[in-house]
Amino acid sequence: MPYGAPDPTDPNVLVGVELPADQEATRDMAWVFAEEFARTGFDAPRILGLFRSPFYAGAHRALRRLGETEVAAIIRECVGVFGAHTRPPDAEVTGGD
Repeated sequence: MPYGAPDPTDPNVLVGVELPADQEATRDMAWVFAEEFARTGFDAPRILGLFRSPFYAGAHRALRRLGETEVAAIIRECVGVFGAHTRPPDAEVTGGD
C-alpha cells in the first residue's frame, strides 16, 4: 500500500484526464453504448432506461447532449441489427430419479 503523495513518474499510477468532445464524438459514444447493450440482448425500452439513469454517467450524458429522440433512433437501429434476446423460460424442476 503506498504512503504519501503519488509519484508522477510512476507508470503504475492511475491517471484520468478529461478530453473535450464535440457533438460527433458524443453521437459515437451513444452508438457504442447502444450497440454494447443490444449485443447483450437488451431490448430498446431497457436500453433507453439505462440512458435515462444517471447511474450510467456516460450514456446519461449522451442522452442529455443529444436528446431522447436522437438516442432512441440510435437504439432502434442497434436493436434492429443485433436483435433483442428473450430469456428462456426457467426449466421445470421435476422429482429425482
